[in-house]
Amino acid sequence: MERLHDIVAGGEKWLTARIIHYAKQRGFTPFTSTLEQAWLASIRGLSEPLLAALAEGRTIAAVSAEPDYARDPIARYGIEAARRHRTRGITLGLFLGLMKSYRRSYLDLVAATDLAPEERAAAADLVENFFDRVEVGFCDEWAGRPADEQFDQLRAQNRAMTNEKNKYLTIFESLNDPVVLIDETGAVENLNHAAFALFGAGDAPGARYYGDARVPMAEILGLDLVGGADLACERRLPTNLGPRWFDIKTQRMLDVSEKYLGTVVILVDITEYRRATEDAERADRAKSAFLATMSHEIRTPIHGILGLAELLRERPLDDQDHDKVEAIARSGEMLSSVVSDILDYSKIEAGVLDLEHIEFSVAAVIDDVFGLMQPLARRKPDLRLILETPRLPTVVGDPGKLRQILLNLIGNAVKFTESGTVWLAIEDVSGPGDAWMLRFVVADTGMGIAESKLASIFEPFTQSDGSVARRFGGSGLGLAICRSLVQRFGGEIGVDSRLGEGSRFWFTVPFERGLGLEPARRAGSDADAPPLPASLDVLVVEDNEVNSMVAGGLLERAGHRATIAATGADALACIESGRHHLVLMDLRLPDMDGLEVTRRIRALADPAKAAIPIVALSAQVLKADIEACIAAGMNDFLGKPFHLDRLEATLRRVIAAAPPPAPPVDPEPAAGIEPATIDETVLAGHVAVLGAAPTGRIVAAFAATTADLPADLERCAATGDRAAIAEIAHRLKSASAHVGLAALAARAAAVETTARGTRDGAITGPANDLASACRDARALLDRTWRRLGEAQPAKT
Repeated sequence: MERLHDIVAGGEKWLTARIIHYAKQRGFTPFTSTLEQAWLASIRGLSEPLLAALAEGRTIAAVSAEPDYARDPIARYGIEAARRHRTRGITLGLFLGLMKSYRRSYLDLVAATDLAPEERAAAADLVENFFDRVEVGFCDEWAGRPADEQFDQLRAQNRAMTNEKNKYLTIFESLNDPVVLIDETGAVENLNHAAFALFGAGDAPGARYYGDARVPMAEILGLDLVGGADLACERRLPTNLGPRWFDIKTQRMLDVSEKYLGTVVILVDITEYRRATEDAERADRAKSAFLATMSHEIRTPIHGILGLAELLRERPLDDQDHDKVEAIARSGEMLSSVVSDILDYSKIEAGVLDLEHIEFSVAAVIDDVFGLMQPLARRKPDLRLILETPRLPTVVGDPGKLRQILLNLIGNAVKFTESGTVWLAIEDVSGPGDAWMLRFVVADTGMGIAESKLASIFEPFTQSDGSVARRFGGSGLGLAICRSLVQRFGGEIGVDSRLGEGSRFWFTVPFERGLGLEPARRAGSDADAPPLPASLDVLVVEDNEVNSMVAGGLLERAGHRATIAATGADALACIESGRHHLVLMDLRLPDMDGLEVTRRIRALADPAKAAIPIVALSAQVLKADIEACIAAGMNDFLGKPFHLDRLEATLRRVIAAAPPPAPPVDPEPAAGIEPATIDETVLAGHVAVLGAAPTGRIVAAFAATTADLPADLERCAATGDRAAIAEIAHRLKSASAHVGLAALAARAAAVETTARGTRDGAITGPANDLASACRDARALLDRTWRRLGEAQPAKT
């Protein structure tokens, strides 16, 4: 029966599943192993003599009378199996009953085959004969051994089981992590030494197993430990050592029939890990605070030096004084560059330098870089800048960091090349897939780098030789920053150079594909902004006298009028009493910070004054600082130090996005303003400065904080609660302006004024109208942001 041999040999898993099914169905699982592997082992043991007989071609005949059944290999297997199970306390009846299920499983396997009817019947007969012989062996062993011999076997087996139990109990008690066994009722069945030492009343190993100590683990853990799903969580638990943090995992114990037997609870003490994590987070926060402080404290005086030098350049000076001012300016620029490199590298090392994820034009970035480099190159009459680019794509990534890499590499090339050529070549090296892979090459005909220095040229504080630092200055961090930024992009950077023959720096960066191929300026960019009015009235809020002189001087040089306020209180007074087109707001003021001043301006009753454009001025240029400014209600951010061209570009951008306020009008006519309108440039400005995700959070915050306001307004209108209506309208006015709902903000301001007024004007109608307008505006904002959000590239 070669076919039967193959069927049985290949049907181990089928037979295992079948016998487990019958064991569950017929109630044998409480007396058997709970492990599937144990059932698989029993199938293999039972099949072994059957397969051996089939392989050897031995006949498996029906049982006949024999003086010694131990001579039959199949019956001998039954005898040995009976001996093993009898010493475990299994009765003959129970064992024979389970064997009937094994027999049925093998017969089912034969019945499920595609054998011909005659072959199937013959195979079934062989299986029946096989199990008959096995069962004869069982009965022979159970009945044929003297009682004393059986008792000796049982005692030996019990000793072996006790030794095995003690071994596993020793292992259980020796575990360093606390482990608790919970029975099916939720009571503690056992807990190891580590657990008892932390949660019990003693610390002797085995105290719970051999003693009567009781530990209320369910109450200590605060978990339902009976049944339910397996859990994984962190909890702070009371212990004999004081409160400790634990990573807790529970695992249900199920038998083969999936009957619940209890729960294993494993606890890992993570107190020290959490402390280390918190210490590391505190250290990171301290690093960030230190960087912010150093950025402010160092860049602020540099801003003063460069700004005053720029103003002095415009004065009529003799040649000697002009040379001195130029020397001051060059020294300030060099110092600013060194400080920027150090702070940038520190931010990279501290892990606080984030990458943006916005769509931009690579061509526009290249234009910006070459626009900045051309004045430097023109100082060297024999030096030419050459650009070799294909038709460049729009991509999704961080344009600022790409610009920084290119400025570093091209700036170095211009610095170290007195004559000849500096050129930038860009190549599309994309493979199959959705990503753009661009290769940038910056080459020059300058002094070159010695071969011995190439391996370390990207290391921090490294330059090609000491004479470079003495002659050209610099921190030796520029290339280290380039390498770190390229690696953050997921790209590679390298250099080829020979001393005296020039250098060739290259880097590759992967970008996601944008929506088009044409070079496109970002909406709201400086180039798209209309020209400024001939003259603006600008309020400069700055407590540093030098910086206020710089800002005021630059504004006056551009034809604008500047009013200086040295404190937050002075700024609020100027806003209340005067008419200004725009505010330049320093963040660090002696009485309150610039964020608080901005929030108070946005909360003013006069909607025109509350909506005045505000630009943050700060030497703190971390992303979190910029996000905090926008969240407080500011329109833009201008980092120090800045020159007149950057200041004017910022003014153009902000004035274009938020036109100067109209002359003040009486708030009563505001009831006629159509509230369901939105200024999308406000949202676009947030996206341009912060990115899509933070802007989405601002929109979500507005939706959440105003969800109940319409109903609250209607309820207060019904009761005539003017004070509550004024407070709700005030909150709505402040929030609406930040998301472009200027008309809603104006109507809310009108309702607030009416509610706070001393005259007995009707408030019910305006309040109900404002509630309706708020609902319309919320729906409009939701539709608008979903449309704008769909137009943004997805972040992966």
